Amino acid sequence: MLHWGVGIKHYARCQQNHNYLVMNTKLNYILGVSTAALLSTSFAGEVSGITSSGSTVNYGAPKLTGSASLDLNSNFILYGQAIYGNSDDYDGQGTFNPSLSLNYQKTEALSFNAGVWLDINDNTNSSRVDVEETDVWVGAAYTSGITTYSLTFQNWQYAGESEEVLDLGFSFDTFLNPSILFHQRLGEGASGGDRGTLLVLGASHGWDLSDNWSLTVPVSVGFALTDDYYGQGADTGLAYASIGLQNSYALTDNSSFNFGVTFYTSDDEVIGNSKDEFLGWNVGYSFNF
Repeated sequence: MLHWGVGIKHYARCQQNHNYLVMNTKLNYILGVSTAALLSTSFAGEVSGITSSGSTVNYGAPKLTGSASLDLNSNFILYGQAIYGNSDDYDGQGTFNPSLSLNYQKTEALSFNAGVWLDINDNTNSSRVDVEETDVWVGAAYTSGITTYSLTFQNWQYAGESEEVLDLGFSFDTFLNPSILFHQRLGEGASGGDRGTLLVLGASHGWDLSDNWSLTVPVSVGFALTDDYYGQGADTGLAYASIGLQNSYALTDNSSFNFGVTFYTSDDEVIGNSKDEFLGWNVGYSFNF
């Protein structure tokens, strides 16, 4: 669940803004069939377009790419909310979050994406490790100039219930890479009544420290636009702010080792974390294909 902080699902699920967060053999099979169909049919021709001057430009065949990641997080942070608590000792909060995403670049401007994200830990039952949550998503993105528009539908499976989410995103390929995300919970699932709309403003800046090592500082601020988003009786308003220090070290052309820390501050009247301010860490391996 979308890059980008300590298990932050709105980017681990789906860095859903543009690159946008497999539980069983059946879903693996479905993904495999879909991939095969794309490769055998859509790649038969090439994509071309008309430039502003009227000339024809050839973009080549549509391209299917993917990414897999294996991440360890000190906590599961869902839009500033520490799902498993946020004590200083981090005991009983850590989680393992593997994910798989596919991106189909139909044209230079239009792409489609799908993926799956798992939350695996023993936080709710110390006697065994369980898959606590499985999220899947499908979405589309369209780029015009410096702006990318994205629409992503998600399904969250947890605690024996299903919750649906719709995200509308805008990202801008300019200084500080600003982004705007409207996150709409379409149903409460197993949350006990949580639903509504969240607005997340983001920005980031990165540096290449060497040929293999890059450093990024992502910042996000979330606002609850409706009451009860974070629980019954929760207020609207500024919910949280976060700033991270994220490192990526390229192991090969297609794989990297990633690690970082993120600091959060949250409003107890909107989110209700046990601590308003806390720090988390993340470490993981990613592979692109």
